[in-house]
Amino acid sequence: MNTDRKRETLMRKVQMYAFVAHECALYLDCHPENRKALEKHGEAVKALNKAVEEYENMYGPLTANAAKGNGGWSWVAGKWPWQNYDEEAK
Repeated sequence: MNTDRKRETLMRKVQMYAFVAHECALYLDCHPENRKALEKHGEAVKALNKAVEEYENMYGPLTANAAKGNGGWSWVAGKWPWQNYDEEAK
C-alpha cells in the first residue's frame, strides 16, 4: 500500500470512529441510562484514541493541541491532514 493510500485509510478510520463516538454521545444525551449505548461509546472512544495515536505517530499531529514542542512549533510543517494528496502530485 503506498504512503498516500495508507495515510488516507488511517484518516478514514479516525473520521469513522469520531463519528460513531459523537453519535453515541448524542444518543446518551437523551438516554443516559442505556448501558449498551454507554458501552458502545466507550468502545468507539477507545478505537478513536488508538486510530488517532497511530495516525499521529506516522504523519504528525491532527490538531494543534497534539503538536509536540520539540524545541519549535512543528504544527505547520508538512502536509495538512485534510489536504488532497492527488492535487499535490500534479
